[in-house]
Amino acid sequence: MSLKIFDEITNEKMENIFSEGKKLQYKKGEFLFHQGDEPESLDLLIEGGLQIFKYDSNSSEVTLNFFLPYSLIAELAFLNGIQYPASGRFFADSTILRMPMGMFKQKIENNISICHLLIQSLYQKIQILNMTISRGLTMEAQQRVAHFLYHLPDNYPPLNQIQIASMLFLRPETLSRALRQLKDLQIIDPKPGQIKILDREGLLKFLNKI
Repeated sequence: MSLKIFDEITNEKMENIFSEGKKLQYKKGEFLFHQGDEPESLDLLIEGGLQIFKYDSNSSEVTLNFFLPYSLIAELAFLNGIQYPASGRFFADSTILRMPMGMFKQKIENNISICHLLIQSLYQKIQILNMTISRGLTMEAQQRVAHFLYHLPDNYPPLNQIQIASMLFLRPETLSRALRQLKDLQIIDPKPGQIKILDREGLLKFLNKI
């Protein structure tokens, strides 16, 4: 998903924009930030992956999203100067390019590429948000699951059923029934930590006919 008014910012160009910043290495399980922290820099994920989540009233994790390379992380909180509304934890060894606030203020005045990058990133996240809202408001449980699996990127991290249920705003038992139905139709093969799609066209047909 990219805007047509200017060329898409390539991964190489993203790294060039952050070339004067710091390169930071993180181990799997480390936090990039906690909910309530104050943003002090703009971060670009170039290797690994980051899980964004919150805790519910029972102190259980509710997964909101996953970020893969190349992604700006929480740029809206950074731009607005507000606290991070959720926590970010790496699910794999990862590398971040970091641009401090002072450097960002200098660059944004005379570097049109960073403006394009911000617009591109925010546009992509708006599209994802629109899809998530549409799925949650207009689709039944079975249709939500089919839609989620059909649009799931190939390089997405392994997800357990609790994570998927939280992302789709479904009860775990409701998700289990939906997955079992898709399995019985030989559309998917659910395994612990992984759901293999056996018939992608069948999944699309199933989605469209509901």
